Amino acid sequence: MNEVEFRNWLSKKGVNKKVQSDCVSRLKRIERELNHCDIDEQYRSDRCEYLLSLFTRMGVNESMEQYSNTSLPIGKYYMNTYRHALKQYVKYCEDATNPMN
Repeated sequence: MNEVEFRNWLSKKGVNKKVQSDCVSRLKRIERELNHCDIDEQYRSDRCEYLLSLFTRMGVNESMEQYSNTSLPIGKYYMNTYRHALKQYVKYCEDATNPMN
């Protein structure tokens, strides 16, 4: 994850520093909890569609079952905040690859 540029992007979007930190922390936790996945690699692979699918239905789905050892709050409303952080990172990646948008 390109943390510095992502934080700069969030800042330009008017996101306050606390929310920026929360978002980055969630993305780092996703990378750590899901077998040390690389979010940038996931974006290049499928624009993070697979990762986003893990967080559908608050993580209560077949795809997430393969990560049974994770300490993510599966089944809790809080899982939506991880999905939101991922969506923000995807938007950042899209803006980075299409600077005219």
